Amino acid sequence: MGNLYESKAMQKVRQIGEKFAGNKAIASVSAGMMVAMGIILIGAVAQLVAIIPTFFKLYTTEDTVYKTLMVPYDLSMGLISVYMAFTIAYSYAKSLKMQAVTNALNAMLVFLIVAAPIKTVELADGSTFTGIDNSCLGAVGMFTAILISLCTVKLAHFCEKRHLMIRMPDAVPKFLQDTFASLIPLIINIIIWHTIGSICTGVMTISLPYALSYLLSAPLGALTSVPGIIIVVFFANLLWTFGIHGTMVVYIAIMPALMEYIATNGALMSEGKALLFVPVALFGIMNCCGGTGNTLALCVMGLFSKSEQIKAVSRAAIVPGIFNINEPATFGYPIMYNPVLAIPFIFNPLITMFLCYFGYLAGLFKPSFTMITATLPVGVSPYLCTLSWTNILIPVIAFAVAWLVYWPFFKVYEKQLMEKEAANVEGA
Repeated sequence: MGNLYESKAMQKVRQIGEKFAGNKAIASVSAGMMVAMGIILIGAVAQLVAIIPTFFKLYTTEDTVYKTLMVPYDLSMGLISVYMAFTIAYSYAKSLKMQAVTNALNAMLVFLIVAAPIKTVELADGSTFTGIDNSCLGAVGMFTAILISLCTVKLAHFCEKRHLMIRMPDAVPKFLQDTFASLIPLIINIIIWHTIGSICTGVMTISLPYALSYLLSAPLGALTSVPGIIIVVFFANLLWTFGIHGTMVVYIAIMPALMEYIATNGALMSEGKALLFVPVALFGIMNCCGGTGNTLALCVMGLFSKSEQIKAVSRAAIVPGIFNINEPATFGYPIMYNPVLAIPFIFNPLITMFLCYFGYLAGLFKPSFTMITATLPVGVSPYLCTLSWTNILIPVIAFAVAWLVYWPFFKVYEKQLMEKEAANVEGA
């Protein structure tokens, strides 16, 4: 087992993971998402505040008070792709040492041109109303926002490197220099993306975000099927054992599908309709009880270990583990580059996902309709995302499975450390 991480296959996995994690574009997508998490959280809280009173018949979803309380949700999750276009472009431009705000604004403009065309509709009274079509500004436009933000910044970087920009005298204020320098890349980006968007609308009679959604439906469907999501989680956990943030790496791939799942159920919940379950919902089970690898059970059993090293790490990791933060456990025991603990770390979430899948099918668990991204104590997030008490059983199941899977490997590792500690005492 000690040679497992030195094998050619495992080293190849590590290299792939490092390339993903170290890629500036991928890192920028992750950073952009993290910046926008505050907006997502505000929308989630607003939705909960609006919906909970409807359970007690204080008002209905048709009442003015409900619609008023839902405004923050509509302007956060309903426009999440707009915010993502800005934050991802900002992060990418900053990583390339470019003017971040200007490039972020330009990317957001290009995205709006493609995803939110101006439309004029005739109202029932015969008058007309002109406005933007916001149907693609929520989760539907997520992938388009990512693609446009990265491509617009990359093209601007290309123009900057080849001096394809308007240069102003040094006496001109810096903000005006940046504005004029960005004009040529912005014009090129608008021409390219507006042409692509117009072709989609004219030939396919659908907007670019919908066209990309249909194009990606097959590969994303395979990725977010039950077998697909299990493979995704397996790969993420495997990367963690190399010291690479595997959750961040794979989250980028499934994030559009996950956001669309939440947005769809949010709309269904607002309309009082039945919620939908899709396999991508199983992704959160990988870190529902102590963070990635569901390490809370390992921390608890470590408190009673006969190994002084394990006991010390467990004392330090138990409180972060309660709040689903796993880094103290992952790097403290350690789990990375440690096949004895890496094996249960990788496989116990997969077993829990498999069990909870049947719980969803049986109606025991309720699909999420909002997204809570704060680091809350174990069990709180599953409840707030669903307002279903039965969903608190998910981390309970995860704890039980993790305890059973970790235990034999934990005892092997404990014995190894006790022998080392005893040898150190004798040699002192």
